[in-house]
Amino acid sequence: MSKSNPPKSYEELEHYLPYLVNRLANLGQAAQNRMLQANKINLVSLRTLSILAIEDGLTINEIAERTFSEQSSTSRAIDAMVSQDIVERRTPDHDQRRREVRLTSKGRAQLHDSWPSMEQYFEKVTAGTTPEDRETCRAVLAQMLENLAQSNNWSS
Repeated sequence: MSKSNPPKSYEELEHYLPYLVNRLANLGQAAQNRMLQANKINLVSLRTLSILAIEDGLTINEIAERTFSEQSSTSRAIDAMVSQDIVERRTPDHDQRRREVRLTSKGRAQLHDSWPSMEQYFEKVTAGTTPEDRETCRAVLAQMLENLAQSNNWSS
């Protein structure tokens, strides 16, 4: 397949790396959401709990940025999580304008109860690969993410 021409067959499309990355992301997110249903949680909520377990007291915008979600989707997810008592909103003493989201003990337990589903997903998605394959894949994806982070000019 030429770099300037779109694929002419499904076989060519299946060899186009950006297509595979998007396909994996879309199918993977759907699979993870199905697996998480047993724990009454979705992927956006699990990502939020994971981020807050690492860095508690973030704003909705900060959570959205770290969980690759739109601000409006994150806000709705946070509202639902507050009503489930797995996160809480607080205004810190040092900045009355800031509204932070903090993990509750119930939220921490939810994260720990749900995490085995993510391990099961990882085992399924990486079946048949070696540790070296996974490290190469991780390194390549990390470089691609770095390239995107540094790219300010999409026209070149």
